Amino acid sequence: MDLEIPPEPLKDKEVIRRGLQVHRDLEIANLKQGAWIASPLWSEVGWGKELKKYGFTWQKFMEVVRDHYPYFYDWVKGNASWEDVIKKLIERIEDEIKAMEG
Repeated sequence: MDLEIPPEPLKDKEVIRRGLQVHRDLEIANLKQGAWIASPLWSEVGWGKELKKYGFTWQKFMEVVRDHYPYFYDWVKGNASWEDVIKKLIERIEDEIKAMEG
């Protein structure tokens, strides 16, 4: 599987970080929901096209991204690098695909 690590979305990181300071609960809900990162990865970066080859749907992708919330939170807080967070996400996706294949 060929999923590229996209450039770090520094603007999104800053917006989320500031949002956590102003209205924490709302921003955590947004971070957990995951569309802020799932949509660009799926469409703009092209992960969707690659993942569909393995029967990985948008819905399954959103489920995995939502489960990945603690890693994205660590990234926003400066406790994890973007590359590490995305590599962990890719590993989780690969594990899910293996499980789907039986």
